[in-house]
Amino acid sequence: MNILYLTKSKKYTCMALKALSEQHHIAGVVCKNRTLAAGTELERICIERQIPLIDNDTMYEMLDADRLPEIDLAISNTYGRLIRKPLLDRVNGNCVNLHGAILPDYKGLFTYNHGLMNRETEWGASAHYVNERFDEGNIIEIERFPICADTISVSELEEKTQEAAYRLTLKLVEEWDRNGPLPGIPQHTGGTYYSKEDFEKAKEVLITDSAETVTRKIHAFWCPPYEGAYIRVGGSRFELLPSRERESHDE
Repeated sequence: MNILYLTKSKKYTCMALKALSEQHHIAGVVCKNRTLAAGTELERICIERQIPLIDNDTMYEMLDADRLPEIDLAISNTYGRLIRKPLLDRVNGNCVNLHGAILPDYKGLFTYNHGLMNRETEWGASAHYVNERFDEGNIIEIERFPICADTISVSELEEKTQEAAYRLTLKLVEEWDRNGPLPGIPQHTGGTYYSKEDFEKAKEVLITDSAETVTRKIHAFWCPPYEGAYIRVGGSRFELLPSRERESHDE
C-alpha cells in the first residue's frame, strides 16, 4: 500500500513512520515547514530509508503539476495545516487524521489544556476522515482512556494521547490494507471548536476568579517552555507558576 504521511517530528509520529515503512511503501512525508524539519528525527528517518521529505507548499505544487506519486492512503497527525481539496481529490477522500482528543467534543487547537480545565475524566485519540474543515469529518474509531485532570500534566496527557494515536494508526492501516477503506460515522452536532483566541482568553487569570479556578488555570495551562496562565497588572502580563515550580525556584 502506498502511504503519504503528513506530520511533524514527534516521538510517536516517528515511531509510526518507522513501523509503517517496514510494511508499506511510504510515497512521501510532508511537513509543515522543511526548514524546521532540518536536523530532526523525522528527517533522519527519511534520509535513512530514502523517503522523500517535502513541505506543504511543495506538495501542492507537485499536485498542480501532476508529479505526486500514486497514493492509496494519506495519514495526518500533528500536521497543523488545513488539508485542501487538491489532495483530497487526488486520494479520493482516503485521508485520515489522528486528532488528539475525543471528537466531536473537542475540536481545534489546544484541546489538552481545555480538557484539563474542564476536568474531564476520560480522554482519547480520534481517527477521522478529513474534509475541508478542521476536525469535522466522519469518525472511524476513537481510542479512549481514563485520566485524572487534577493530577495529570499537559505534557503527560499529550504523551498518553500520542501513544494511543500511534496504536490506532497501526491498527487502522492494517485493517485498511486487509479490507480497503474503513466505514466512518458522521459526527453528531455539538462539541466545541477551540481557537487560539479561546486559548489566550481561557488562560488569563481574572481578579474575579475563585481560588479554585485560579488553581485549575495554572495547572491546565502549565506546559514549559510555553507561557502558562497569566495575570495582567498595569498593562503587563505576569506568568503564574504552579506551587511546586515556585518551590524549586526558591531552592
